[in-house]
Amino acid sequence: MPVRVVLGASVLADARMRDVALAFAEDGLYQPYWSDGVIAEVDRRLPAELPRPARDYLFAELDRAFPDARVTWPTTVLREVPYVVDPRDTHLTAVALIAHADAVVTTDPAIAAALERSGIEPWTPDAFVTFVVDADPGRARATLLRMVRRRWLPGADETDDALLSRLVTWARRALGDSSADLLASAD
Repeated sequence: MPVRVVLGASVLADARMRDVALAFAEDGLYQPYWSDGVIAEVDRRLPAELPRPARDYLFAELDRAFPDARVTWPTTVLREVPYVVDPRDTHLTAVALIAHADAVVTTDPAIAAALERSGIEPWTPDAFVTFVVDADPGRARATLLRMVRRRWLPGADETDDALLSRLVTWARRALGDSSADLLASAD
């Protein structure tokens, strides 16, 4: 069974990171999870100029592509999350606990600390991509090259090496050195 990962709003609201995360999930490199609360936070974080129909389409496509990803639970669970002090951190921790997640991808240090106190591993986007690429380098590389051709550079007539070089440059700038270095060496 693939690793179970909750994607935080910071990941799903960033178009490029969302593309990477969902491409990995489409190819079965991990099992994604999120909740209504995460989607509501994504909606708040999306660019203000993005029209409502485009937002609704995005959320409908997430549900269509990953029908088992949305986690729901009784509201009483939120009051019973262990080791969480700040109510703001309760929601994502509850999603992770209910989904039996191995990790949560977030950029929020306070949420990361709450997750650690609850025994859930917080990953930065760089750590997440590093984990996926390290677990299956060839497959992850093929997934990313397909995604780049389909989503980022449709119609591009570049070699795999040229596209990978561009992907490494993006990863170094947007994620960090760990994932960029691993992508550069993936065969």
